[in-house]
Amino acid sequence: MNRILILLSFVFFSSCGLLSESNKPVEYNSSSFETFQISKPPNYKNLNAWAVHPSGDLGILSEFETTNEKLPVDVFFIYPTMHSNKNDTSWNADIFDQNTRNYVLNSTIKYQSSAWYATGNLYVPFYRQAHLRVFRQSFWENGGKQAYEMAYQDVKAAFKLFLEEFNNGKPIIIAGHSQGAGHAKRLLQDFFDNKPLQNKLVAAYLIGTKIKSEDFDNIKLMQEANETGGFVSWNTFRLMSERKTKNAVLTVSSDWIKDAQCINPITWNNNKTSVYDNHKGFLYLNKKVYPKSVKIENMDSKIYVKLPKMGIFKKLMVSTVKDYHKADINLFWEDIRINSLVRARTFLENEN
Repeated sequence: MNRILILLSFVFFSSCGLLSESNKPVEYNSSSFETFQISKPPNYKNLNAWAVHPSGDLGILSEFETTNEKLPVDVFFIYPTMHSNKNDTSWNADIFDQNTRNYVLNSTIKYQSSAWYATGNLYVPFYRQAHLRVFRQSFWENGGKQAYEMAYQDVKAAFKLFLEEFNNGKPIIIAGHSQGAGHAKRLLQDFFDNKPLQNKLVAAYLIGTKIKSEDFDNIKLMQEANETGGFVSWNTFRLMSERKTKNAVLTVSSDWIKDAQCINPITWNNNKTSVYDNHKGFLYLNKKVYPKSVKIENMDSKIYVKLPKMGIFKKLMVSTVKDYHKADINLFWEDIRINSLVRARTFLENEN
């Protein structure tokens, strides 16, 4: 019976895309960007263009409701690359495809954006994100740039409408993961950095991407848990033997991430290590939070962690996963949830 449960659980978790992993480089099919049939752009005045909107159907996040009243703060979250099927030759996702929408809702919305759900009004736009292959140099130079730019223009349009019709001058948290964090960085550059809106920036969570010190003129890496007006960023790597590391195929390479800005997402400062007792909780795929299960083993331009401590069965489930990029948020889900509340409350207190 236990073996059947393990098998069924592994199939389910892998289908979510959060545990599925290949240790072989992926060979992608592709097509010419010039002949690619682009889907129509989203109209962000319509609720169906939003994965999450305070006026929309929030059933997917209902289990993350708390009894506490949300703060008068808006959170704008941009989800990571979900458009990644190696046989899909399209350059950008079709947000009107129901399978695409369901995949986004049942993975990144449920297990990532939920970390900010208790803080304030959560906004998550669907957008025609670029296919994962665009991050390979050969594809980047042959259609990838255009695909990535199209994705950002959707995000930018959603954010402009959010400011014009929904925000009403409330403080703002910007959050994103991977491709979403890359687009979030550009939002900060276009709308916040050295601009009046910077005064409304509670914090930016730019997770799973490379942020350099020169990316912003006046938005700094925050190094205290209650600091506001800046950003935090990290990339998670599993600490493994040299042999396993050499054979692992990673979404984010160590070479690419050199010189990246990085913070410890457990202590929220530049401590290179942490202890299990300080870890607030890892959101697992059974939607339970496991506290004291992760500690930071080392930190440079990235953070290193070992297998989470969460019982033999669940440890077995994640033991084959070498690429922790997908878990940049999940591993520190409760830490992020609590920290976003701390920063928002601090901002509101200082504002008043």
